[in-house]
Amino acid sequence: MTCASNTHKPDMAFKSDGCSGGMSWFWRTFLRRPPPWEGACIDHDYAYWYGGSRSKRLLADRCLAAQVARSGYPVIGAMMYYAVRLGGMPHWRFSWRWNYGSKTREYRNATRI
Repeated sequence: MTCASNTHKPDMAFKSDGCSGGMSWFWRTFLRRPPPWEGACIDHDYAYWYGGSRSKRLLADRCLAAQVARSGYPVIGAMMYYAVRLGGMPHWRFSWRWNYGSKTREYRNATRI
């Protein structure tokens, strides 16, 4: 999934913690392997770092849930979807918020969905 266009360059370098909320840490510490859907989390982090419109955020969140479900964990995918919808709003001060690669805490090219 690519949510980025060539017209915007975020202010800060890209960074990812894998799957947030301690999920990657738990899998790596106790199960000795990354979550099977960790690549989807990194793709999702990239979309959140880059930011954009409300519709791009919704697409990124739906894509994450679908990829986790396809890896065999549909309940976790649904839980992650609702967690990122609530916790990833751009106005939060969290390091994982939408548009976290930029100094602004708002949607770019905002569109109603």
